Amino acid sequence: MKMYWTLLTASIRSRMQYKINFLLSAAANGLIMVIDFVLLAAILLRFDNILGWSIYEIGVLYGISSVSISAYRLIAPEIHNFDKYMIDGEFDSLLIRPVSPLTLLISKNLDFSRLGGMVQGGLILLISFSRLSLSPPDLLLLVLYTPIALLSGFLISFALGLMTATIAFWTQRVKDFQSFTLYAPFNAANYPISIYPGWLKIIFFTVLPVGFMNYLPATFLLHKGGDLWDLVISPVFAVLFVVLSLKFWRFGIQFYHSTGS
Repeated sequence: MKMYWTLLTASIRSRMQYKINFLLSAAANGLIMVIDFVLLAAILLRFDNILGWSIYEIGVLYGISSVSISAYRLIAPEIHNFDKYMIDGEFDSLLIRPVSPLTLLISKNLDFSRLGGMVQGGLILLISFSRLSLSPPDLLLLVLYTPIALLSGFLISFALGLMTATIAFWTQRVKDFQSFTLYAPFNAANYPISIYPGWLKIIFFTVLPVGFMNYLPATFLLHKGGDLWDLVISPVFAVLFVVLSLKFWRFGIQFYHSTGS
């Protein structure tokens, strides 16, 4: 961890040499996601609810999903863009250093433009909280649990990203896989999982477990038929999923072959 923070601090200093670029990138990323939610809201406002979920309850799901995936893209951009390490043979330089390759990857770079997405998701959460029809004790419980949900969402995002990157040890490229393992599932997580067909629900609670990130605890917190244990299951599953992704990474790295260039 000491080595990680040393490398991360150096990365932050180098990135902050271009402050205007950082501010413009963050603002642009946040604006794009704001427009995305405005389009979603324009559709949802045509209906009183979707299977019993109001627009502000869906806003809670959207905010948690938005902050979680943005936090992952902020902290682990090198994992998300792992293709280049396989195609250009850059992974060789990580293997010859006396530090874990994964530690080097997550400390090498930060994508500060994703702060805009985190701010946007946080604002949507605040607006949604203020418009929910919950009693003060229930609203307080929701607010107090939200940081746990955000951490669980980040861990699940990181684990899915790491598993997708690990596939590159066999395929070299993973951009196409990300459409199915990251983009589509997290777009789906903006809505209640209950609106999807049964086979898709199974996927969202097993292979691509985005349902544990926001939907499962929200069913209890928003009185949608959930159970108190749902508040415990989500963070526990998130931790176990990260452990599984690390094991898959260590397994996959054994099959790495240099480009030979």
